[in-house]
Amino acid sequence: MRNESVVAPVTADPHILQTTITVDKIISPIMYAFGFPGNILSCIIWLRPRMRHSSGIYLAALGFVDLTFLFLHVLFECHTTWGIELFDKPVWCEMVPVFFMAAQYLSPMLVLAFTVERFIGILFPTKRQKLCTPSRARFVSICLAIVALCLGSIQGYFYKFNERHEFCGLREEAIRGGHTSLWSIWSWITEMLIFLCVPLTILTLNIIIIKHVKRLTEFEYSCKARAVTTTFSLLVVSFYFIITTFPVSIVYTMRYSFMPTDSQVEIDSDRQAKYMLAKVIVDEIGITHHACKFYIFVLAEKLFREECVHVLTSMVTYPRRNKMGYVAQTETTVNTDWMTPEIGDRMKPEETNM
Repeated sequence: MRNESVVAPVTADPHILQTTITVDKIISPIMYAFGFPGNILSCIIWLRPRMRHSSGIYLAALGFVDLTFLFLHVLFECHTTWGIELFDKPVWCEMVPVFFMAAQYLSPMLVLAFTVERFIGILFPTKRQKLCTPSRARFVSICLAIVALCLGSIQGYFYKFNERHEFCGLREEAIRGGHTSLWSIWSWITEMLIFLCVPLTILTLNIIIIKHVKRLTEFEYSCKARAVTTTFSLLVVSFYFIITTFPVSIVYTMRYSFMPTDSQVEIDSDRQAKYMLAKVIVDEIGITHHACKFYIFVLAEKLFREECVHVLTSMVTYPRRNKMGYVAQTETTVNTDWMTPEIGDRMKPEETNM
């Protein structure tokens, strides 16, 4: 989902239009049912002392961003799909799109960040202790959040509350000129940069990482067994992000072939409606990466599963223990350097990495 919506052509096949609306109304709630608890648990698990290595910082930030996106997506779905007027208010109309787009921008950038870190950790292990630290991960995450907010801030200009008609929509000055308008040009630039160039970069780095891991000798592989396992789970997350993002970008680039331009007089409504249906399906699949990362790590990462079981068990037994007067033990940070052999140099806990 991006910062634009397609208006249904009233003369199109009613069956296609109804199918489009039904798909949107069914898939999104299912995604929320999986996404909200999954992202909340992800944030909790990745911030636990045992998991708070540098990649864990990126993944905790990613879980929070995905949680924020889903919350804002609920608001947009209520407004656009269910007809609940939530944004038809001053300030709120201009502010929400800024954070909504910033969350969409930040998610790919965080995936790129932990992919770069994995690239450094696998190919340049001697530089890992200096470049791949929790403190640096926090700094990079904050910087990326600032960049995402800066990119999204222009949405506050694009959207404006129309006091005369009392609705929230795109500013007339921003969309004047059709496909050559400021809004259209900016959407194209950010779409290609964030949702095409960034995934391509992630794909390139992942291919290099896979080739390097395959060249490991049997001894090196046994020494880096935990690193390889974690690398696999991160690669799965990265590739899932790429698979779900590319189709959305491709469909977006095709919209001018189906949507009317200023010079068009005759419009094939059925063709446009079919495009809308395809776009809704691709968009719904595309945003599943905001909801499914937790389940990918549960399936692919043993340590993550162990921490998940511990968190869930603690949540279930805490009321009973608290009632009986037990005092929960304070957890201590352990060295979980996932990139270092079990036999070898040990690093300080605050400088550990995956």
